[in-house]
Amino acid sequence: MTAKEVHDTEYSAWAEVDLKAIRDNVTAIRRLAAQNKFALPTRYKGKKTLADPARLLAVIKADAYGHGMKEIAQLLFDMDIGFFAVSDTTEGACLRQMGITTPVLLFESALLENVEQIVDLDLTPTVLTIDFARKLNAYAKKFKKRINVHVNIDTGMGRLGVWHEEAEDFIKTLFTFSQLTVQGIYTHFPAADSDEQFTKQQLEYFYQLVVNLDRQGLVIPYVHAANSMGLAGYKTDFLNIVRPGLMLYGLYPDERFKKRLKLKPALSVKSRIVYIKDIKKGRSISYGRSFIAKKDMTVATVSIGYYDGYPRVLSNKSHVLIKGVRCPVLGVVTMDQVVVDVTDVPSPKVGSQVTILGKDKNTVVSADELAKLSDTIHYEIVCSLGNHLPRIFKKA
Repeated sequence: MTAKEVHDTEYSAWAEVDLKAIRDNVTAIRRLAAQNKFALPTRYKGKKTLADPARLLAVIKADAYGHGMKEIAQLLFDMDIGFFAVSDTTEGACLRQMGITTPVLLFESALLENVEQIVDLDLTPTVLTIDFARKLNAYAKKFKKRINVHVNIDTGMGRLGVWHEEAEDFIKTLFTFSQLTVQGIYTHFPAADSDEQFTKQQLEYFYQLVVNLDRQGLVIPYVHAANSMGLAGYKTDFLNIVRPGLMLYGLYPDERFKKRLKLKPALSVKSRIVYIKDIKKGRSISYGRSFIAKKDMTVATVSIGYYDGYPRVLSNKSHVLIKGVRCPVLGVVTMDQVVVDVTDVPSPKVGSQVTILGKDKNTVVSADELAKLSDTIHYEIVCSLGNHLPRIFKKA
Protein backbone atom coordinates (compact mmCIF):
# COMPACT_ATOMS: atom_id res chain seq x y z
CA MET A 1 0.00 0.00 0.00
CA THR A 2 1.31 3.46 -0.87
CA ALA A 3 1.30 6.59 1.29
CA LYS A 4 -1.29 8.15 -1.00
CA GLU A 5 -3.74 5.37 -0.19
CA VAL A 6 -3.54 5.84 3.58
CA HIS A 7 -6.29 8.44 3.54
CA ASP A 8 -8.65 5.82 2.18
CA THR A 9 -7.88 3.27 4.89
CA GLU A 10 -9.41 2.68 8.27
CA TYR A 11 -6.05 2.46 10.01
CA SER A 12 -5.96 4.23 13.33
CA ALA A 13 -2.17 3.79 13.58
CA TRP A 14 0.39 2.94 10.93
CA ALA A 15 4.06 3.24 9.92
CA GLU A 16 5.22 4.99 6.78
CA VAL A 17 8.49 3.97 5.09
CA ASP A 18 10.09 6.38 2.63
CA LEU A 19 11.89 4.24 0.07
CA LYS A 20 13.41 7.30 -1.60
CA ALA A 21 15.10 8.15 1.69
CA ILE A 22 16.69 4.72 1.75
CA ARG A 23 17.85 5.10 -1.84
CA ASP A 24 19.43 8.45 -0.95
CA ASN A 25 21.06 6.95 2.15
CA VAL A 26 22.68 4.23 0.05
CA THR A 27 24.15 6.90 -2.22
CA ALA A 28 25.51 8.78 0.81
CA ILE A 29 27.01 5.61 2.30
CA ARG A 30 28.72 4.70 -0.95
CA ARG A 31 30.20 8.17 -1.10
CA LEU A 32 31.48 7.89 2.47
CA ALA A 33 32.97 4.47 1.75
CA ALA A 34 34.90 5.95 -1.15
CA GLN A 35 36.14 8.84 1.02
CA ASN A 36 37.25 6.43 3.73
CA LYS A 37 39.22 4.44 1.13
CA PHE A 38 37.32 1.21 1.47
CA ALA A 39 39.05 0.14 -1.70
CA LEU A 40 40.59 -3.17 -2.62
CA PRO A 41 43.92 -3.59 -0.82
CA THR A 42 46.97 -4.66 -2.80
CA ARG A 43 46.46 -8.32 -1.93
CA TYR A 44 43.18 -8.34 -3.85
CA LYS A 45 43.92 -6.32 -6.92
CA GLY A 46 43.39 -8.08 -10.18
CA LYS A 47 41.12 -10.73 -8.70
CA LYS A 48 37.91 -10.54 -10.73
CA THR A 49 35.92 -12.50 -8.17
CA LEU A 50 35.90 -9.58 -5.76
CA ALA A 51 33.04 -7.13 -5.46
CA ASP A 52 33.38 -3.47 -6.21
CA PRO A 53 33.82 -1.96 -2.74
CA ALA A 54 31.05 0.50 -3.56
CA ARG A 55 28.67 -2.48 -3.52
CA LEU A 56 27.52 -2.92 0.03
CA LEU A 57 26.74 -5.80 2.33
CA ALA A 58 23.35 -4.44 3.39
CA VAL A 59 22.13 -5.60 6.79
CA ILE A 60 18.38 -6.20 6.50
CA LYS A 61 17.88 -8.58 9.42
CA ALA A 62 15.02 -8.18 11.93
CA ASP A 63 12.65 -7.31 9.11
CA ALA A 64 15.02 -4.56 7.98
CA TYR A 65 15.08 -3.04 11.46
CA GLY A 66 11.30 -2.83 11.41
CA HIS A 67 11.13 -1.16 8.00
CA GLY A 68 9.92 -4.18 6.02
CA MET A 69 12.50 -6.62 4.69
CA LYS A 70 10.73 -7.58 1.46
CA GLU A 71 10.26 -4.05 0.20
CA ILE A 72 13.72 -2.91 1.29
CA ALA A 73 15.36 -5.97 -0.25
CA GLN A 74 13.62 -5.38 -3.57
CA LEU A 75 14.72 -1.75 -3.63
CA LEU A 76 18.33 -2.64 -2.81
CA PHE A 77 18.33 -5.53 -5.28
CA ASP A 78 17.30 -3.08 -8.00
CA MET A 79 20.20 -0.84 -6.90
CA ASP A 80 22.70 -3.67 -7.49
CA ILE A 81 23.67 -4.11 -3.85
CA GLY A 82 26.41 -6.73 -3.65
CA PHE A 83 25.32 -8.75 -0.62
CA PHE A 84 22.51 -9.03 1.89
CA ALA A 85 22.94 -10.00 5.53
CA VAL A 86 20.06 -11.51 7.52
CA SER A 87 19.72 -13.31 10.83
CA ASP A 88 18.77 -16.85 9.87
CA THR A 89 17.49 -19.30 7.29
CA THR A 90 13.89 -18.13 7.69
CA GLU A 91 14.80 -14.65 6.48
CA GLY A 92 17.10 -16.08 3.83
CA ALA A 93 14.34 -18.34 2.50
CA CYS A 94 12.00 -15.36 2.29
CA LEU A 95 14.44 -13.52 0.03
CA ARG A 96 14.89 -16.53 -2.23
CA GLN A 97 11.12 -16.96 -2.51
CA MET A 98 10.96 -13.34 -3.71
CA GLY A 99 13.38 -14.14 -6.51
CA ILE A 100 16.33 -12.34 -4.92
CA THR A 101 19.49 -13.93 -6.36
CA THR A 102 22.00 -11.74 -4.50
CA PRO A 103 24.32 -13.61 -2.09
CA VAL A 104 22.70 -13.81 1.35
CA LEU A 105 24.90 -14.07 4.45
CA LEU A 106 23.40 -15.63 7.58
CA PHE A 107 24.75 -13.84 10.64
CA GLU A 108 23.51 -16.30 13.24
CA SER A 109 25.26 -19.58 13.86
CA ALA A 110 23.06 -22.00 11.96
CA LEU A 111 21.90 -25.27 13.51
CA LEU A 112 22.78 -28.67 12.08
CA GLU A 113 19.19 -29.16 10.98
CA ASN A 114 19.47 -26.04 8.78
CA VAL A 115 22.16 -27.56 6.55
CA GLU A 116 19.84 -28.90 3.84
CA GLN A 117 17.97 -25.62 3.51
CA ILE A 118 21.20 -23.65 3.31
CA VAL A 119 22.52 -25.81 0.47
CA ASP A 120 19.21 -26.04 -1.37
CA LEU A 121 18.68 -22.26 -1.29
CA ASP A 122 22.34 -21.37 -1.92
CA LEU A 123 22.63 -19.30 1.25
CA THR A 124 25.98 -18.30 2.77
CA PRO A 125 26.24 -19.49 6.38
CA THR A 126 28.51 -18.24 9.11
CA VAL A 127 30.48 -21.33 10.17
CA LEU A 128 31.64 -21.49 13.78
CA THR A 129 32.09 -25.21 14.48
CA ILE A 130 33.79 -28.08 12.71
CA ASP A 131 30.73 -30.30 13.28
CA PHE A 132 28.58 -27.89 11.30
CA ALA A 133 31.22 -27.60 8.56
CA ARG A 134 31.47 -31.38 8.30
CA LYS A 135 27.72 -31.87 7.88
CA LEU A 136 27.45 -28.95 5.46
CA ASN A 137 30.27 -30.38 3.37
CA ALA A 138 28.76 -33.87 3.30
CA TYR A 139 25.33 -32.66 2.18
CA ALA A 140 26.79 -30.35 -0.48
CA LYS A 141 28.90 -33.23 -1.78
CA LYS A 142 25.77 -35.30 -2.49
CA PHE A 143 24.64 -32.67 -4.99
CA LYS A 144 28.11 -31.74 -6.22
CA LYS A 145 27.71 -28.18 -4.95
CA ARG A 146 30.26 -25.77 -3.56
CA ILE A 147 29.04 -23.61 -0.70
CA ASN A 148 30.48 -20.23 0.19
CA VAL A 149 30.94 -19.71 3.92
CA HIS A 150 32.03 -16.84 6.16
CA VAL A 151 33.73 -17.07 9.55
CA ASN A 152 32.92 -14.72 12.43
CA ILE A 153 36.07 -13.89 14.40
CA ASP A 154 35.50 -12.83 18.01
CA THR A 155 37.98 -10.05 18.70
CA GLY A 156 36.13 -8.81 21.75
CA MET A 157 32.36 -9.00 21.25
CA GLY A 158 32.08 -12.10 23.43
CA ARG A 159 28.93 -13.32 21.69
CA LEU A 160 29.17 -15.39 18.51
CA GLY A 161 32.47 -16.09 16.85
CA VAL A 162 35.69 -18.09 17.00
CA TRP A 163 38.17 -16.42 19.36
CA HIS A 164 40.84 -14.65 17.32
CA GLU A 165 43.61 -16.62 19.08
CA GLU A 166 42.04 -19.89 17.89
CA ALA A 167 40.86 -18.74 14.47
CA GLU A 168 43.95 -19.56 12.43
CA ASP A 169 43.82 -23.29 13.15
CA PHE A 170 40.04 -23.31 12.72
CA ILE A 171 40.23 -21.70 9.29
CA LYS A 172 43.05 -24.02 8.20
CA THR A 173 40.72 -26.93 8.92
CA LEU A 174 37.88 -25.33 6.95
CA PHE A 175 40.13 -25.09 3.91
CA THR A 176 40.40 -28.89 3.92
CA PHE A 177 36.68 -29.42 3.20
CA SER A 178 36.30 -30.10 -0.51
CA GLN A 179 32.86 -28.52 -0.97
CA LEU A 180 33.35 -25.40 1.15
CA THR A 181 34.84 -22.12 -0.04
CA VAL A 182 35.92 -19.80 2.74
CA GLN A 183 34.69 -16.69 1.00
CA GLY A 184 34.63 -14.22 3.88
CA ILE A 185 35.93 -13.42 7.32
CA TYR A 186 34.51 -10.78 9.63
CA THR A 187 34.38 -9.38 13.13
CA HIS A 188 32.02 -7.18 15.11
CA PHE A 189 32.54 -4.09 17.28
CA PRO A 190 30.82 -3.97 20.68
CA ALA A 191 32.00 -0.46 21.62
CA ALA A 192 32.93 1.42 18.45
CA ASP A 193 30.94 4.42 19.64
CA SER A 194 32.36 4.50 23.17
CA ASP A 195 35.82 2.92 23.30
CA GLU A 196 38.09 3.87 20.42
CA GLN A 197 41.17 2.24 21.91
CA PHE A 198 39.41 -1.12 22.36
CA THR A 199 38.03 -0.97 18.82
CA LYS A 200 41.42 -0.21 17.33
CA GLN A 201 42.83 -3.17 19.25
CA GLN A 202 40.10 -5.35 17.71
CA LEU A 203 41.12 -4.17 14.26
CA GLU A 204 44.75 -4.98 15.04
CA TYR A 205 43.87 -8.54 16.14
CA PHE A 206 41.78 -8.96 13.01
CA TYR A 207 44.48 -7.53 10.73
CA GLN A 208 47.16 -9.81 12.15
CA LEU A 209 44.97 -12.84 11.58
CA VAL A 210 44.37 -11.87 7.94
CA VAL A 211 48.11 -11.27 7.40
CA ASN A 212 49.05 -14.62 8.96
CA LEU A 213 46.54 -16.45 6.77
CA ASP A 214 47.76 -14.63 3.65
CA ARG A 215 51.37 -15.67 4.34
CA GLN A 216 50.27 -19.30 4.31
CA GLY A 217 48.42 -18.89 1.03
CA LEU A 218 45.01 -18.98 2.72
CA VAL A 219 43.70 -15.83 1.07
CA ILE A 220 40.07 -15.14 2.00
CA PRO A 221 38.48 -12.85 -0.58
CA TYR A 222 36.13 -10.79 1.57
CA VAL A 223 37.17 -9.13 4.82
CA HIS A 224 34.60 -7.03 6.66
CA ALA A 225 34.06 -5.30 9.96
CA ALA A 226 32.67 -1.92 8.95
CA ASN A 227 29.20 -1.74 10.42
CA SER A 228 27.62 1.73 10.51
CA MET A 229 29.78 2.99 13.37
CA GLY A 230 32.87 1.30 12.01
CA LEU A 231 32.36 2.89 8.60
CA ALA A 232 31.68 6.36 9.96
CA GLY A 233 34.27 6.38 12.71
CA TYR A 234 37.28 4.31 11.61
CA LYS A 235 39.52 4.12 8.56
CA THR A 236 41.35 0.97 7.58
CA ASP A 237 43.31 -0.26 4.61
CA PHE A 238 42.53 -3.97 4.65
CA LEU A 239 38.73 -4.26 4.69
CA ASN A 240 36.95 -4.53 1.36
CA ILE A 241 33.23 -4.72 2.15
CA VAL A 242 31.16 -2.03 3.81
CA ARG A 243 28.48 -3.48 6.12
CA PRO A 244 25.92 -0.78 6.99
CA GLY A 245 22.72 -1.46 8.86
CA LEU A 246 21.52 1.48 10.90
CA MET A 247 22.63 4.11 8.38
CA LEU A 248 20.62 2.52 5.58
CA TYR A 249 17.51 3.56 7.45
CA GLY A 250 18.64 7.14 8.06
CA LEU A 251 19.81 6.76 11.65
CA TYR A 252 23.22 7.85 12.88
CA PRO A 253 25.45 5.55 14.93
CA ASP A 254 26.72 8.70 16.64
CA GLU A 255 25.43 12.28 16.45
CA ARG A 256 28.99 13.48 15.78
CA PHE A 257 28.66 12.32 12.17
CA LYS A 258 25.67 14.47 11.25
CA LYS A 259 27.92 17.18 9.85
CA ARG A 260 29.89 14.91 7.52
CA LEU A 261 27.10 12.59 6.42
CA LYS A 262 23.56 13.55 5.46
CA LEU A 263 21.05 10.77 6.09
CA LYS A 264 17.27 10.80 5.87
CA PRO A 265 15.18 8.87 8.42
CA ALA A 266 12.99 6.48 6.44
CA LEU A 267 10.49 5.49 9.12
CA SER A 268 7.68 7.63 10.50
CA VAL A 269 4.74 6.52 12.63
CA LYS A 270 1.30 8.08 12.47
CA SER A 271 -1.94 7.72 14.36
CA ARG A 272 -5.25 9.51 14.74
CA ILE A 273 -7.23 11.29 17.40
CA VAL A 274 -10.16 9.05 18.37
CA TYR A 275 -11.72 11.18 21.13
CA ILE A 276 -11.52 14.72 22.55
CA LYS A 277 -12.73 16.03 25.90
CA ASP A 278 -12.26 18.93 28.30
CA ILE A 279 -11.03 18.18 31.78
CA LYS A 280 -11.06 20.39 34.86
CA LYS A 281 -8.19 21.20 37.20
CA GLY A 282 -7.70 18.35 39.67
CA ARG A 283 -8.92 15.56 37.37
CA SER A 284 -6.65 12.53 36.85
CA ILE A 285 -5.72 10.70 33.65
CA SER A 286 -5.01 7.02 32.97
CA TYR A 287 -4.04 4.11 35.22
CA GLY A 288 -2.51 4.86 38.58
CA ARG A 289 -3.56 8.52 38.42
CA SER A 290 0.05 9.53 37.76
CA PHE A 291 -1.12 12.71 36.04
CA ILE A 292 -3.32 15.25 37.84
CA ALA A 293 -4.38 18.30 35.85
CA LYS A 294 -3.00 21.53 37.30
CA LYS A 295 -5.35 23.60 35.16
CA ASP A 296 -8.40 23.27 32.93
CA MET A 297 -7.32 21.72 29.64
CA THR A 298 -8.40 19.92 26.47
CA VAL A 299 -7.11 16.40 25.95
CA ALA A 300 -7.28 13.90 23.11
CA THR A 301 -7.11 10.13 23.11
CA VAL A 302 -4.73 8.85 20.42
CA SER A 303 -4.74 5.31 19.07
CA ILE A 304 -1.22 4.11 19.91
CA GLY A 305 0.09 2.06 22.84
CA TYR A 306 2.60 -0.49 24.00
CA TYR A 307 0.88 -3.20 21.96
CA ASP A 308 1.91 -1.17 18.90
CA GLY A 309 5.50 -0.90 20.12
CA TYR A 310 5.18 2.52 21.81
CA PRO A 311 7.09 2.01 25.07
CA ARG A 312 5.16 2.25 28.32
CA VAL A 313 8.21 3.90 29.88
CA LEU A 314 7.32 7.03 27.84
CA SER A 315 4.40 7.67 30.21
CA ASN A 316 4.34 11.37 31.21
CA LYS A 317 7.60 11.94 29.28
CA SER A 318 7.15 12.04 25.52
CA HIS A 319 5.40 14.26 22.99
CA VAL A 320 3.43 13.66 19.80
CA LEU A 321 2.90 16.16 16.99
CA ILE A 322 -0.49 17.46 15.89
CA LYS A 323 -0.56 20.22 13.27
CA GLY A 324 3.10 20.89 14.04
CA VAL A 325 2.43 21.40 17.77
CA ARG A 326 4.29 19.31 20.36
CA CYS A 327 1.63 17.73 22.57
CA PRO A 328 2.72 16.12 25.88
CA VAL A 329 1.68 12.55 26.65
CA LEU A 330 -0.35 12.66 29.88
CA GLY A 331 -0.45 9.74 32.28
CA VAL A 332 0.41 6.13 31.67
CA VAL A 333 0.76 4.73 28.13
CA THR A 334 -1.84 1.97 27.89
CA MET A 335 -2.06 -1.08 25.65
CA ASP A 336 -3.53 0.70 22.63
CA GLN A 337 -4.11 4.33 23.61
CA VAL A 338 -2.42 7.42 25.01
CA VAL A 339 -3.92 10.70 26.18
CA VAL A 340 -2.26 13.93 25.04
CA ASP A 341 -2.68 17.62 25.79
CA VAL A 342 -4.20 19.42 22.77
CA THR A 343 -5.00 22.68 24.53
CA ASP A 344 -2.63 24.60 22.22
CA VAL A 345 -3.62 22.82 19.00
CA PRO A 346 -5.79 24.93 16.70
CA SER A 347 -9.16 23.21 16.12
CA PRO A 348 -8.26 19.58 16.94
CA LYS A 349 -10.76 17.08 15.58
CA VAL A 350 -11.54 13.41 15.87
CA GLY A 351 -9.74 11.75 12.97
CA SER A 352 -6.94 14.33 12.87
CA GLN A 353 -3.53 12.85 12.06
CA VAL A 354 -0.99 12.51 14.86
CA THR A 355 2.74 12.07 14.28
CA ILE A 356 4.23 9.68 16.83
CA LEU A 357 7.64 9.44 15.17
CA GLY A 358 8.80 11.74 12.39
CA LYS A 359 8.26 15.26 11.12
CA ASP A 360 5.15 17.46 11.10
CA LYS A 361 5.69 20.86 9.52
CA ASN A 362 8.99 22.05 11.01
CA THR A 363 8.81 19.99 14.19
CA VAL A 364 10.35 16.55 14.69
CA VAL A 365 10.03 13.67 17.13
CA SER A 366 13.08 11.52 16.38
CA ALA A 367 13.95 7.94 17.23
CA ASP A 368 16.90 9.35 19.18
CA GLU A 369 14.55 11.47 21.29
CA LEU A 370 12.26 8.55 22.11
CA ALA A 371 15.27 6.32 22.80
CA LYS A 372 16.78 8.76 25.30
CA LEU A 373 13.44 9.12 27.10
CA SER A 374 13.12 5.32 27.17
CA ASP A 375 16.71 4.75 28.32
CA THR A 376 17.35 2.55 25.31
CA ILE A 377 18.77 2.81 21.78
CA HIS A 378 17.15 3.96 18.56
CA TYR A 379 17.51 0.43 17.13
CA GLU A 380 14.90 -0.77 19.61
CA ILE A 381 12.53 2.12 18.92
CA VAL A 382 12.34 1.57 15.15
CA CYS A 383 12.27 -2.22 15.41
CA SER A 384 9.42 -2.13 17.95
CA LEU A 385 7.29 0.49 16.22
CA GLY A 386 8.01 -0.72 12.69
CA ASN A 387 7.33 -4.39 13.36
CA HIS A 388 3.99 -3.94 15.11
CA LEU A 389 2.13 -1.61 12.76
CA PRO A 390 0.81 -1.92 9.22
CA ARG A 391 3.27 -0.25 6.85
CA ILE A 392 2.63 2.24 4.11
CA PHE A 393 5.47 2.52 1.57
CA LYS A 394 6.31 5.76 -0.17
CA LYS A 395 7.79 4.65 -3.48
CA ALA A 396 11.26 5.67 -4.53
